Amino acid sequence: MADITIAGAGHGGVIAAMLLAKAGHNVTVYEKNGKGEVGLEQKDSLDETALEYAGVEVPEKFRAPGNVITFIPLEDDVAPVTLPSSPGYKNMTVDRREFISYLISLAEAEGAKFVYNSLIEGPVLLGSRVAGIIVNGEKIYSDLVIDSAGIHSPVRMGLPIYMHVDRQPAYYDCLHTYRAYFDRVPGVPDPETTYNIYVKEDGTNGFRWAITEKDKVDVLLARFPQIDYSDVAQGLYAVSEYNPHMDRNLLRGGHFADIPIRQPLAVMVADGYAAVGDSAFMTDPLKGSGMAYSIKAGKMLADCIAEDDDCKFNTDYLWEYQKRFYKEIGFNACRLAVFKSVLPYMTAEEVNEMFKRGITSSDELLRLASGEIPKSKLLGLAREKLRLMDDVPQFKAHLSSIIKRLGRFTSIEPTMPSKYSEDSIEKWALKYNKFYDSIRKQEDLDE
Repeated sequence: MADITIAGAGHGGVIAAMLLAKAGHNVTVYEKNGKGEVGLEQKDSLDETALEYAGVEVPEKFRAPGNVITFIPLEDDVAPVTLPSSPGYKNMTVDRREFISYLISLAEAEGAKFVYNSLIEGPVLLGSRVAGIIVNGEKIYSDLVIDSAGIHSPVRMGLPIYMHVDRQPAYYDCLHTYRAYFDRVPGVPDPETTYNIYVKEDGTNGFRWAITEKDKVDVLLARFPQIDYSDVAQGLYAVSEYNPHMDRNLLRGGHFADIPIRQPLAVMVADGYAAVGDSAFMTDPLKGSGMAYSIKAGKMLADCIAEDDDCKFNTDYLWEYQKRFYKEIGFNACRLAVFKSVLPYMTAEEVNEMFKRGITSSDELLRLASGEIPKSKLLGLAREKLRLMDDVPQFKAHLSSIIKRLGRFTSIEPTMPSKYSEDSIEKWALKYNKFYDSIRKQEDLDE
């Protein structure tokens, strides 16, 4: 059996800790927050099938009716678009802090150890191998490091360039957010739709949402530029204009957080190292949540480790984990990231036109988000939409850009190496990263 260190108590890392400890490995999780303080104070939806995939029992208290998302354009004469629930989607609405505490308790029951208030400062390197992590100034050695320390992981950021693991997200790869829960004004009825996403006046450089619950209103403000309290004040005022039932009394939350909304890492493994969850940018680019992806990836990683009888944890064995993730999840996330890449450059007027002309229907949004549109039909669907925009040349140019990008990505997907070799992984990483760099504006690359 092996000594396995997990940096950060993210969802994928905790699932891996549970399964690896159950298999008899000596597993220690180092977490920067205190016991009972892991996770954000907010609620989010999660597909129960992710937990079924990982073999985790779901307490009844976490099950809840699904939130149905409605996109609200700026102009009142443009009809909103509602995204229906996906077939087979088993909705859970979980308090993130309560939910991760539940997963931690399962991991502890299997023998995993959790060390809180641990400041993770970077990786320990021995030659070309990750041999541990630096915690509170002390070097902690282990046979394998699982990086579950989030979007700004100090472990990933400290890896050498030759490992080909992206160390920093680019400007439009990260949403800066503010999330808070407010009291309700007594006697004011609910809006017609209860989970509303509003496109901002400056286009898709950001958005806002308001989710109406029985006893509170959940507000999220999100934008690509950094967000500060002046942005918060302006955003809360705008949301309250649409939602007269929202009081100004803050009940909980009021925190800032960064969310990755980009393609997964081109390379997420190295000798003695594997990234999972937000550390590997495993976020659904349309839904903005990575819990389901991360939980499944934690199971995939544990299964891959179980197949390494010698417990060497070299890249050739860990590459099987990456291949499995891309086959089941990653490539669909990549295609969604291609669509996402054009959104930051669209104006609010263009978004209005998209809704007004039926460029984006609720059924197509659902099928796109769930991966039900075969990749062979994506280009044809995009070309159909293109014909609807002949009289709006600027927006047609944006849509044409998506079509070209999708076409180029279809030539990249098959080049992921089926077997590990240093040369083939380097070529794959360079081609993959070059593609996504090429679809950004140069000023964004300079950020």
